[in-house]
Amino acid sequence: MKKILWPLLLAAALLLSGCSPILNREYSVLQPHSFTYYEGNNRSVLRAENYQDVVNDLLVLIGAGAKEGTIWLYTGEEPLDAAETAENACREVKEETPLGAYAVDYLSYTVDDTPRNYTEIRLTVGYRRSAEQVSSMIHATSIAALYDLLTAAVSNGAEELVVQVSYFDQQQKEVEDIVERVRQEKKPGSGEKWPIYFYPDGGNAGIIEIILKK
Repeated sequence: MKKILWPLLLAAALLLSGCSPILNREYSVLQPHSFTYYEGNNRSVLRAENYQDVVNDLLVLIGAGAKEGTIWLYTGEEPLDAAETAENACREVKEETPLGAYAVDYLSYTVDDTPRNYTEIRLTVGYRRSAEQVSSMIHATSIAALYDLLTAAVSNGAEELVVQVSYFDQQQKEVEDIVERVRQEKKPGSGEKWPIYFYPDGGNAGIIEIILKK
């Protein structure tokens, strides 16, 4: 069983709201303004000393809705190939983290390996969700709150409900049952079932999207 604890990343304005099934690790809670991730007082540059730092830096950028960002990758105990590290980190964030899978369309990067004590990675982020969609995401510790949240969303005429859960363990069927129960109660005879999407798409999702337009 894998536990998911991925960053809330709302501190950028309390506006906006990561792991890998291969690496089987947890994501720690990140603070967008933490000196751990920024390069000293330079708020335009994030620092990294290992692969996980690069992943975390990417999540900080996405959580803040940044379209561009710069990471200085320093030489740690085990020197990393910057281009390979950036490629793998971008893929992991885009495909395997809830926020990346939900909100990001693409991640691109360039690497400046001018000789110095760090390598500069410049990133560009393309989004498939608006800042409003990300900021309207509701946070819950588990799917136990889904019934009440969905009932309220339907009653208020919402077109969709997006919920970030801190813990999710192969519970797609439970989610589907809850959604169908609410549909039968609130919209009896409405016909087609409401589409449900899980991000990332797999056994341990972190974000659940329910489309209520139909």
